[in-house]
Amino acid sequence: MADTKYTGSEMDRRYHGSEINVTYSKKRCIHAEECIRHLNAVFDVTRHPWIDTEGAPAERMAQTIHLCPSGALHYERKDGGPAEQAPETNTIRLWKNGPIQINGDIEIVGAAVEMMHETRATLCRCGASENKPFCDNAHHKVLFRAEDPAGQPAEAVTVSSGGKLRIEPEPNGSLYIRGSMTILNAAGEVIFTGDETWLCRCGHSTDKPFCNSMHKQVGFVAE
Repeated sequence: MADTKYTGSEMDRRYHGSEINVTYSKKRCIHAEECIRHLNAVFDVTRHPWIDTEGAPAERMAQTIHLCPSGALHYERKDGGPAEQAPETNTIRLWKNGPIQINGDIEIVGAAVEMMHETRATLCRCGASENKPFCDNAHHKVLFRAEDPAGQPAEAVTVSSGGKLRIEPEPNGSLYIRGSMTILNAAGEVIFTGDETWLCRCGHSTDKPFCNSMHKQVGFVAE
């Protein structure tokens, strides 16, 4: 293993390599382990440091980091390779009994968060995360359950175009989302296409994933 240097705090670290730097946000990681499954030569939690930035070519590391659903991993190319680009379409996908996964040209703006240039995120919809609006796997602890809504096959629907997708976690309320988007159920079927919607983040809506103002009845609190 090469001598990978890292800097930063316990929660946010930058791993420095000769061809690529990798940043890791511990608070946003939901341990999907896509990085470990696809490139264990670089990402290995059994060693310290767990990221070896000399363990594979920069291009392969970048391709693997693109698979990280939460956006906990990002990179900075130093070899002249391209930076990560936002997808051509904005897609929101429900995880079965879990968070919503968002891929697109994302900005997240609220009382407790401001991200103007993001491409990947997993946001809480069980209401129990201690890192709202992001998922921290609390849905496992609270045994969150959400029936997967029926949808249409993606090939039978005209999906939305791209552009900026603005996400605003409303105080003590829902996720207000504006911008062209396609929402998929856990099976990959389309349940919504449009330019504006409100998604439940208290965990109590009877119309999941959409908000029906149950947050007011249950006294949901979140900045």
